[in-house]
Amino acid sequence: MPLAIVEKIAVEIYDRLSAMVGDSTSYPTDVIEVVRPTRFANFTPRDRQVIITQGVASPVPEFSCPGIPPAVAIAQQFNIRLHVMPSERNTDAIDTLLNQFASDVRKCICQPASSWHTFDGNALFGVFGNQITFTSDGGLEGGNLPLIVTYRVSEDDPTELR
Repeated sequence: MPLAIVEKIAVEIYDRLSAMVGDSTSYPTDVIEVVRPTRFANFTPRDRQVIITQGVASPVPEFSCPGIPPAVAIAQQFNIRLHVMPSERNTDAIDTLLNQFASDVRKCICQPASSWHTFDGNALFGVFGNQITFTSDGGLEGGNLPLIVTYRVSEDDPTELR
């Protein structure tokens, strides 16, 4: 069974970020794990953890094309949540840790530099949104780095790339 194009893009994002796990030579942030949650949230938040979820999907009429069937363009937001929960003994500013983490994630996703935005040929382009920090009772715990990927598929078949 063919995968939906949006799922192929999600898998490509997951695969790229999974390459950060254990690669402290390319990325200063030592990522512990990358997770795409299941229905029952199969993870416990941990320091240097990446959680990938899908957000809002919006039609993009200016990139859609007429035809039989028409090609529809969709901008899909992927939320890349970066958990930063260092030990109480860590003296680094939490913003410094989050800034480095977000920088490493961008660097990883933007490889290969000349074609990263096509996500293995499945997208028209990708852009990063505004990073948002999130907090809990204990203070800053991380940030969400939104990635908006625009792709085009047949109106009647989301597995057919157009």
